[in-house]
Amino acid sequence: MLQPWEISPNPNKPLNHEYGDENMSEFSVSTMDRIIRKAAKVRVSRDAALELSAILEEYATELSNEAIKLAKHRGAKTVNEGDIRAAALRIR
Repeated sequence: MLQPWEISPNPNKPLNHEYGDENMSEFSVSTMDRIIRKAAKVRVSRDAALELSAILEEYATELSNEAIKLAKHRGAKTVNEGDIRAAALRIR
């Protein structure tokens, strides 16, 4: 059974993971480029932007899983801001 976040907003166009495209990231290369350049005025390679994207996606997944556990522990069905903040403190 699909989870609510796995349901495609357009039923005629499945999500990327249904095609097995493992290289598709949730974060765009241009966004990662902007984040790096916000820290310092440097040139950013596509590979660097893709690597940052992969690392952030891995961290976000780990953080989300921890927040879900915290929400379930308090008997909630909805993950809230407090769950995210508490999860961030736990996985540092």
